[in-house]
Amino acid sequence: MIKKSLGLGLLMTTGAALGEFAFSPKMAQASELCNYRNEIVRVSGAYLNQDEVWVSKGWWLVEPGECMVYPDDWYTYVEVDRAQTVERTYLLNLEEEEVQTIQLCVLQDRYTFYNAELFEACDKHHYGFTDNSMQTFYLIGARRELIEYTQ
Repeated sequence: MIKKSLGLGLLMTTGAALGEFAFSPKMAQASELCNYRNEIVRVSGAYLNQDEVWVSKGWWLVEPGECMVYPDDWYTYVEVDRAQTVERTYLLNLEEEEVQTIQLCVLQDRYTFYNAELFEACDKHHYGFTDNSMQTFYLIGARRELIEYTQ
């Protein structure tokens, strides 16, 4: 009797665990951006929220030799400083890889910006400085990107 109830309990536990796994939402995945330059890079991220509004925010600082992990459905923009954007157009030439881009608003201080795809909103809200700008954000999916010096 004890063996039977132990076996039944194990079967019920296994079934419950498999059922939960089968009906769970999509498992989260991540993208990774690694800084292979000898200087800090600044990363701004963007995503489409549940209300279908583009949100851009920043900044995350990635030290030389370090990596940053972020959700695989986020778009990213990378710069060294206000005057030096990191060139990433090589991403568009990856064979069999779907990389998407979008122009979104970037502010130079710490920020969260809603309706980031609207140039008019970006230009209007200068918050005391005038170097807001529309920049190209890249969606690379669940993979690793190495930020290196380009020729």
